[in-house]
Amino acid sequence: MRREAARKWLAKTPETPVPALPAGFPANNPVDHFLAEKIVAYQAQARSAKVGGVDFYAKVFPILEASCLECHQGGKAKGGLHLDSRAGALKGGKSDGAAIVPGDPARSPLLARIRSQDPDEMMPPKGHRLAAADVAVVERWIAEGANWPEYRALPTVLTPLSDDLAFLRRVTLDTVGVPPSAGEIAAFAADVAADKRARAIDRLLSDPRAADHWMGYWQDVLAENPNILNPTLNNSGPFRWWIYESLADHKPLDLMVTELLRLKGSSAAGGPAGFGIASQNDVPMAAKATIVTTAFLGMETKCARCHDAPAHSAKQEQVFALAALLETKAVKVPPTSSVSMAKLREGGRKPLIEVTLEPGAAVEPHWPFPELCTESVADELAADPKDPRDRLAALVTAPQNERFAQVMANRLWARLMGRGLVDQPWDWERSKNSHPGLLRWLGRELVRSGYDADHVLRLILNSHAYQRATDPTQKQTSPLFASPAPRRLSAEQVVDSMFAATGKPFRTEEASLDIDGIREQANSITLGQPRRAWMLTSTSNERDRPALALPRIQAVCDVLAAFGWRASRPDPVTEREGAANSLQPAILGNGTMGTWVTRLSDDHGMTALALRVASPEALVDELFLRTLTRRPTAAEKLKYVAYLAPGFAERRIAPEEKTAVFPRKPEYYVSWSNHLNDLATTVRMQQEAAARKGDPATRRLTEDWRRRAEDVVWALVNSPEFLYY
Repeated sequence: MRREAARKWLAKTPETPVPALPAGFPANNPVDHFLAEKIVAYQAQARSAKVGGVDFYAKVFPILEASCLECHQGGKAKGGLHLDSRAGALKGGKSDGAAIVPGDPARSPLLARIRSQDPDEMMPPKGHRLAAADVAVVERWIAEGANWPEYRALPTVLTPLSDDLAFLRRVTLDTVGVPPSAGEIAAFAADVAADKRARAIDRLLSDPRAADHWMGYWQDVLAENPNILNPTLNNSGPFRWWIYESLADHKPLDLMVTELLRLKGSSAAGGPAGFGIASQNDVPMAAKATIVTTAFLGMETKCARCHDAPAHSAKQEQVFALAALLETKAVKVPPTSSVSMAKLREGGRKPLIEVTLEPGAAVEPHWPFPELCTESVADELAADPKDPRDRLAALVTAPQNERFAQVMANRLWARLMGRGLVDQPWDWERSKNSHPGLLRWLGRELVRSGYDADHVLRLILNSHAYQRATDPTQKQTSPLFASPAPRRLSAEQVVDSMFAATGKPFRTEEASLDIDGIREQANSITLGQPRRAWMLTSTSNERDRPALALPRIQAVCDVLAAFGWRASRPDPVTEREGAANSLQPAILGNGTMGTWVTRLSDDHGMTALALRVASPEALVDELFLRTLTRRPTAAEKLKYVAYLAPGFAERRIAPEEKTAVFPRKPEYYVSWSNHLNDLATTVRMQQEAAARKGDPATRRLTEDWRRRAEDVVWALVNSPEFLYY
């Protein structure tokens, strides 16, 4: 029924026409048409700029940013005046009309107000006034025509298509989260079909590992935040297993969101009900409401949790209306979730925030965003129109709510292209939409496909824009998407790729501090036996007792944390902190996990490779392919072969005969039930020492040559090239 309603909606609403392709631009599908149209428009705008005139972004924008934009951008722009775009400045506010009149400084209210000494007129109204030199810059800029390019100077030269191996590495990392295996590389290299890239994309999108790759992203966006011992503020249930199964089943996005908002299933064993938990929170569903708006509607409402948002249009009443829908009944505002206006007004100072819900006020369930779609839509599309959660799910995911489809398409785009079409996917109010036509087209394609994420991913991955070679001179992909900038692996990709590329098994303890299961479910959960990085979580316990440490899990978590992963997720995040820091190379090169993946133990993939290859030349080729998805340059091959050749012919040692030793004593284990035993801490400390030491090196290779091989593996997985693509 929902699918039929979507088809009818598509039929009666206007399509977004695909632009004609400008001459000289390559295109694999309509995505490239939209991008080329934007590049041509930008080039024309750049040519029209006055030669020798004031450089807007170098001279004018810093003045606006420092003195004007705090009040004059976003949904709560003072006086209705937006100074974050040329269109906003030309439209003007409620009192003065147009803020600037291009070519006529004398008739431009903006210039008059920054010059004025009248307290009722001058801008900015408080703080430092503009220096005379800055006023002169603004005046000259207006006199020259107020040239205001949409973007700073951007590269418009398209890079050519990447070579086959660079494409394969990128698309494999972007879809399944790890580099291609030796078998995948060989199969792709042997494929001579013209559509080999499209077929590789189809194969990877259907690969079971794709669900693993997307997990960390949705855990962040939905603030999945379980604690394996004694919940703290805003811990959720472990609904990770429902997320994983939804992704593995290729569940349509509207169905996935509908199931999440219905909050059915188990709260402790991985079902959607776990999303509804926010421990130690006075209004758990209000916390969830702020996640729903950022994740699915692109609305930042976090500040509206306790008062009306000062920098956004969100009201506290809207957050509590969503909370009431999730709670399925009226929700009262507790004193602990409000701010006293009387307190704010003490001293006669005008408050910077507004509080429009009094403590104790009850908010009934209702849809607070009629501008997105009318509440009557739920009468038609909700499975049970009398159930507030069903109504909410229908209103969020209805085709009439175009924001939902576009937000989801934008999230998929940002994940693959290095930046969103709306640059902050979680906050559309204070973001630029660089390609409105393309985004609306992608949103409608998502609806047309039955909300199949793979359909949109396939469109993006097959585009010429996605497959272009990276431009190493760029620090960030530009909003024109003329050429990709290098991207660093996410924290989970770093960890998973190191294990996948080297062939070292991912082995940690069970993610539980109660492995014999004696504690009540409310105070202890188990997250199973991890096999990928997303399966880990915080190992903290309330007093950091050594007996309750999980040393192998902690060693991996330390690497994840260095690359921006959060052990706890009390609030949603779309973009993690991505800045490079000195800890990253240090922990990879010298940390415990680094020892595991670079020491050639009996179960290590590189050990098997070293025993099998016929020559050091073949070994070097294979090592480069497995770790960097490319062949070595002539200079690299010469250097590495020279390092591995000595002792290569004599490297193998016949395996020793193994003799059975009886009786075998069972391993000690530590759990909540026995962690106070005087032996527990000793056992954990022994386990920590064993984890730090790592598995013993293989005895099937001579020690001197094995150490050489380990040096090469270490050098490759610690190279900057391994971390970027």
